[in-house]
Amino acid sequence: MFNKDFIFGASTASYQIEGSIDKDGKTKSIWDTYTSVKCNILDNSDGTMVCDSYIKYKDDVKILKELGVKAYRFSIAWTRVIDENNNPNQLGLDYYINLCKELIKNDIKPFITLYHWDMPQWLEDKGGFLNDDISDYFEHYADVVTKALGEYATDYITINEPQVIFTLGHVYCVHAPATKFTDKEMLQAIHNLLKCHGKAVKVIRKNVKNSTVGFAPCSRPAVPTDKNNELLVKKCYDKYFECKREIEFPNRVAIYSDPVFLGDYPKEYYEEFKGDIPNITKEDLELISQPVDYIYQNYYSGNYYSLEENNNLSMEDFCFGYPEGNIDWLQVVPETLYYGPKFLYERYKKPIIISENGFCNNDVISLDGKVHDPERTDYIQRYLLELERISKEIEVKGYFVWSLFDNFEWNAGLRKRFGLVYIDYRNGNRIKKDSFFEYQKIIKNGGI
Repeated sequence: MFNKDFIFGASTASYQIEGSIDKDGKTKSIWDTYTSVKCNILDNSDGTMVCDSYIKYKDDVKILKELGVKAYRFSIAWTRVIDENNNPNQLGLDYYINLCKELIKNDIKPFITLYHWDMPQWLEDKGGFLNDDISDYFEHYADVVTKALGEYATDYITINEPQVIFTLGHVYCVHAPATKFTDKEMLQAIHNLLKCHGKAVKVIRKNVKNSTVGFAPCSRPAVPTDKNNELLVKKCYDKYFECKREIEFPNRVAIYSDPVFLGDYPKEYYEEFKGDIPNITKEDLELISQPVDYIYQNYYSGNYYSLEENNNLSMEDFCFGYPEGNIDWLQVVPETLYYGPKFLYERYKKPIIISENGFCNNDVISLDGKVHDPERTDYIQRYLLELERISKEIEVKGYFVWSLFDNFEWNAGLRKRFGLVYIDYRNGNRIKKDSFFEYQKIIKNGGI
């Protein structure tokens, strides 16, 4: 079982659930632009309606209350609260104020993510994260949000999954805004994003009394097949934090997290990317490494590794019988929630919060009118057992399941379902899945 003060929560993101993409002065985001191009999205859907949470937020809070969570992580749509002239939009701010009030009334703590990928299109037109002034825009945005919501919300995440922002949006170009970056541009954009984080931390500390702050990268830990082999475990740790050019984006952990937690990019970064590195000043590094309270991390899967005869790492092939979710990157590796937090804590020495973890399933409404999702239930149980195990060794503060609802799953559209609650997109009906009631039971019991 977890400690009594352990935070059980659920997560969502603004563009994925809110709908009402042009209501009350909301401006276009890069995802509004991207979804308007036919064939960019698997099923040609967009964020027009999705879960309709902009209208149904009180119903959402009732569902959260029934689930029994004490915390709800949601993101602010930058495009709702700041207009094209970079001025506050009070109607958009009022929505989030009312949402926070409704959560508090139901004894649910708001955890606010400032940026979950929906850059204003007018700002992307100015260069987005390649614009060296982007951190000033982000600072202003953070200031507006925290002055409006600081009375109601004290817990903030600055940026969600920067690895996905850049690799899927600017390397593979299968996410908005789908503009190709060179290595040099990528490193400049990463540095600018980290300065956005640093400036936002300073603003949050100034505007919000007793605030907690972090940011939420994602990663796939290297998981040892033999936990008793000390050499293998050490090599998996090293693999997790290496930052060579060819490393796939979820495992570029150190490039994003070392500057935040350790005050500088790793030595390997300066060696590996020589010639492409942006101008990095002492003042930049001091800004980026503003003190934060938690290591947030989004975990879904990992990779198993064993040792070859020469003691080199060998990655297991997932083709041979490993269970998978209904999306190509989600292999079921429960030890992800043991070794990921373990390695992060060893390196950065901060309390861990799992800010996302969940399962994509091929869910359908059964003849009995219910949604039976045993694979998701099994996934949550297995992963939480591993998190319980590591929580006996390190400081683990919380777990947010992804996601409360089925939602707009980015370039996969509405066809990939992660929710504890099924959304019937034909009529907007919400159906609590079996996994909803299993997570409810876990919360009530304080663990598995």
